[in-house]
Amino acid sequence: MRIGKFIGVLIFAVLTLSMATLAATDSATTNATFVIPSWISLVVTENGNLDFSTISGPGTYAADVDARLRVLSTASWVLSEEILWGSSTIPAGSNQTTIDNVLVRTPDITSGLWGINFINVVYSLVIAEDDLAYMPEGTYQIVVQYTATTE
Repeated sequence: MRIGKFIGVLIFAVLTLSMATLAATDSATTNATFVIPSWISLVVTENGNLDFSTISGPGTYAADVDARLRVLSTASWVLSEEILWGSSTIPAGSNQTTIDNVLVRTPDITSGLWGINFINVVYSLVIAEDDLAYMPEGTYQIVVQYTATTE
């Protein structure tokens, strides 16, 4: 009977050690390092083409719609704009400085932080009587280029 008891205790000890081995855990870690560089994207999401009503004299004229831009950036950014005269079409004798001054572009924001930012740009023509002396009759097609730059 002693041998039976001994074998029983031995089996119990082996099972206990096996269970303890199965329940044991271990862990290890790794470090994943990466760099996101400064990156930026600017697109017109709505109303890349807009029109004004017929200009009947001095006054303020609102565009038929507002333009909407989207900036997606990994860093802080600033927005600038300029008229691309080489891509624009204006009547002979027009004064570019006058046109640049009367075509008012009003973005609701001109800078932002990283992430997605939407910019609404309101366009209007603010024409004084003297401005008409530098804006001959004809069709004006003005191309405005927006540029977003990371800081």
